[in-house]
Amino acid sequence: MKRILLVLALAIVTSAFARQQPTGPPYTTPPTFPKNKTPTQQMPPDTKAPAPSSSLSTTQVQRQIQEKIGAEPVLANTNVGVKVTGKAVTLTGLVDTEREHEMALRIAQSYAGDRKIVDKITIRGQA
Repeated sequence: MKRILLVLALAIVTSAFARQQPTGPPYTTPPTFPKNKTPTQQMPPDTKAPAPSSSLSTTQVQRQIQEKIGAEPVLANTNVGVKVTGKAVTLTGLVDTEREHEMALRIAQSYAGDRKIVDKITIRGQA
């Protein structure tokens, strides 16, 4: 009888241990960066980005926008005018498509800095 109870107790204990799930993998990947340390080397500045327009005069910003609009092949057959003040960039003129309209706005926004964009461009057919 003692043997039966001993075998039964051993079977219960064995099945209890067999049902336990492992708490985690035996091996883990080490962290990529050390904790509590910030990278000391920063990425180099973007050399292709335009200079901040807040330091440029209104005529310099106006010239940059006009040059970029004139150099953009999508805007080759359009008539987009640019007027820049200390607080706003106003775009006027006539374009054929929404794509041309968006391109002119994007160019102006990239050089406007803190200035507000005033859109007075008319899309042909939507006037």
